[in-house]
Amino acid sequence: MRVLIVEDDTVIREGISEYLKAFNYQTVEAKDGREALEKFDSDIKLIILDIQIPYINGLEVLRRVREKSDLPVLILTAFSDEEYKIDAFTNLADGYIEKPFSLPVLKARVDSLIKKHYGQREIFKYKDTEVDFTSYTARINGEDVNANPKELEILKYLLENEGRVLTRMQIIDAVWKESDEIPYDRVIDVYIKEIRKKLDLDCISTVRNVGYKLERK
Repeated sequence: MRVLIVEDDTVIREGISEYLKAFNYQTVEAKDGREALEKFDSDIKLIILDIQIPYINGLEVLRRVREKSDLPVLILTAFSDEEYKIDAFTNLADGYIEKPFSLPVLKARVDSLIKKHYGQREIFKYKDTEVDFTSYTARINGEDVNANPKELEILKYLLENEGRVLTRMQIIDAVWKESDEIPYDRVIDVYIKEIRKKLDLDCISTVRNVGYKLERK
């Protein structure tokens, strides 16, 4: 999932970004409202948005985003003033967190909003195959399939980017955490072969000299 983080405080912005990356989120950073609107596109699935930011304030950014999308928006605010909170929710924010906050709490809120908004993606069904990304289990025609967690994480990342071509290094960067031993990029070819074979998936195509793409037929 690609998350746009809009925060003018560099330490806070980069801290949120690095923390979420450790849990396989992709992040895009913006230091002000103008940059946020420039970087906002259909690939962004959630916005973490500070209220007090330069050029265009957070509430105005939220108003403009809502003209184009109903994606989840989590407001960051140093204000305890109820008026700001009411204004944010009037403009269809999905939640807020007051500063200072802990990163685990922020991530829990992000996870909750993603699950609520994109909950249908926790279960992937294609022809006779069904994958549950919550329990990390897979079945074909109701029979259990022995797929390992990394295979399912790769499948989930392909699904989250359905229709887009992903390079091997993009997949590695998204699925392997910093604490893991980073594999040689061609290892992805082996994983994709196993995913196709075990889960009987013909929706993952190879794009020659580039990478892989999932597209349901």
